[in-house]
Amino acid sequence: MPYARANDVNLYYEIHGDGPPLALIMGLGGNLAMWDPELIDGLAQHFRVIAFENRGSGRSDKPDHPYTIKMFADDAAALLSGLAMARAHIFGASMGGMIALQLALDHPDHVDHLVVCCTTPGGPHATPPSLETLEAIANIDGLDPVEATRNNRRFAFTPAFIAAHEDYLEAKLVREIEHPTPPYALAHHFAAAAHFNVYDRLPEIRQRTLVMVGREDLMVPAPNSILLAQHIAAADLIIYANAGHGFLTERRDECLEAIVGFLKKC
Repeated sequence: MPYARANDVNLYYEIHGDGPPLALIMGLGGNLAMWDPELIDGLAQHFRVIAFENRGSGRSDKPDHPYTIKMFADDAAALLSGLAMARAHIFGASMGGMIALQLALDHPDHVDHLVVCCTTPGGPHATPPSLETLEAIANIDGLDPVEATRNNRRFAFTPAFIAAHEDYLEAKLVREIEHPTPPYALAHHFAAAAHFNVYDRLPEIRQRTLVMVGREDLMVPAPNSILLAQHIAAADLIIYANAGHGFLTERRDECLEAIVGFLKKC
């Protein structure tokens, strides 16, 4: 299996397709199975897709010490350098979007164009999830990975999508739990996301940026994406109606068309 040394950890990564490099950064506690294979295959028809697992998740190293979003961004920059990819398009989802923003700020020479999905700048100007949502996704003590994933599904997808795609979501669950994130590492991910705040630095981002969100997102509410689009100078915003935090699955074909169109146009 391919691993690359990034700072003090070994990160698991995969490369799909050929063309301009496009790095995918997954969110909190997520492994590569969180990306729909259909999404990766669609992107790989146009780009050299570099998908990797952040420290603390999947098959990457999981040191038991505090993590920060800056640490994750430094890891991503080191990974790209180690793979001799000095510059790449960056696509981050949820906490991966936070990492992508930090990467664009701290390592701008590594970032060609930026796609950030269902994410937030953090800080006091951000719109937090409801207390019910926050408690549900954070309180998984005593739940095995299957129970935790099923329990939180209602916060990731709209009820209509869940009802119509139960078989697909169950198959997705089986892939996701093959390499689960241990509770201690998940706690470090939560803490990193909770302390993230780049609101005041958003005007420093000069890369062309596509901001995408589901209007019914319960985990990272849509006003956060609107805030990003308002404060990043060269940002486009797409809001998908009748879609939640998992809009990349719910509206996959539309998202693929938008992402490919944006990156090829830039």
